[in-house]
Amino acid sequence: MFRQYNMRIRHTMAEPMRRRLPPLKTLPAFEIAADRLSFSEAAGELHLTHGAVSRQIKTLETQLGVPLFRRRNRRIELTEAGLALLPCVRQALQLLEACTVQVATSPRQGALVVSCVATFMMRWLIPRLYDFNALHRNIEVRLSAMDAPIDFARNGIDIAIRRGKPPWPRNVVASPFLADRVGPVCAPALVKGRKRLRVSDLRHYKLLHAETSLQAWSDWARHVDGAGVDIKKSQGFEHTYFMLEAAASGLGIGIASHPLVEHDLQSGRLVAPFGFTPTGKSYCVLHAKQAAGNAKIEAFRAWIVSVAQRSRLDVSRRELRPFEKTLNAYVRAPVS
Repeated sequence: MFRQYNMRIRHTMAEPMRRRLPPLKTLPAFEIAADRLSFSEAAGELHLTHGAVSRQIKTLETQLGVPLFRRRNRRIELTEAGLALLPCVRQALQLLEACTVQVATSPRQGALVVSCVATFMMRWLIPRLYDFNALHRNIEVRLSAMDAPIDFARNGIDIAIRRGKPPWPRNVVASPFLADRVGPVCAPALVKGRKRLRVSDLRHYKLLHAETSLQAWSDWARHVDGAGVDIKKSQGFEHTYFMLEAAASGLGIGIASHPLVEHDLQSGRLVAPFGFTPTGKSYCVLHAKQAAGNAKIEAFRAWIVSVAQRSRLDVSRRELRPFEKTLNAYVRAPVS
């Protein structure tokens, strides 16, 4: 007779070796602060507060058990530990970023994802996009309306179109293609009979602005020495598109970037009684440094630069007293 025994075999698995890693979210703050020797510049580039960056650095120092910076009155210096850590952190972040960009972009075999502000997309980019499609039939363009801080890998973006000026983030390549110019715009009927306006005349009209561009009127007034412009009474709209529609409907005088109203100026739907003033900013094509040499990105970048150059020439030819011509049409129109 055999006895049956219940035999339990205990399988022991070796516990995986835990990596002794510092808090990963603290590393970008350390790299930028160490490179610029400024917590404030790191905060600006990461879209954080100065206090948030300072806390992240403190967390990293606590984890490592050594100070990485010497805090002076109005400046910081790297300690020996900080100097030793910086090249390693920079190399690790570059490797991680390159891998994430590669993984994020590889599934989109034929697609080029372009991010830009919705109003620019509707009023400038889409009307011209047929030309790119005709030249590059094998590249599918997907548009994404977005104006958030740029994160190519996380958002799955190949190209971002943004209005701004240097410095851009260090991992970004920027190609300016269109100089930004801003000016007041309104319906021709609103200023019927007045061939010219002075800045002081604006007090007789309702001013319009977009909530996304709260400083547009004050910035323009500074450029034209418009001390008398009362921007406190300006009516706000949630989006630039709504504000421009309100201006075209005669509700008041809006303020806009030239590329956003170019078609309305051509058609006579809007007039620009003061012309347009350079802001020092540009519309730029942005892409990640790791994507340099990407054929789709280079094709789009070269195309939009070429289209913008042609557009500038056309605008220069058209800007031969368009305001007076449109007003004359209204003044001469028979009264019914």
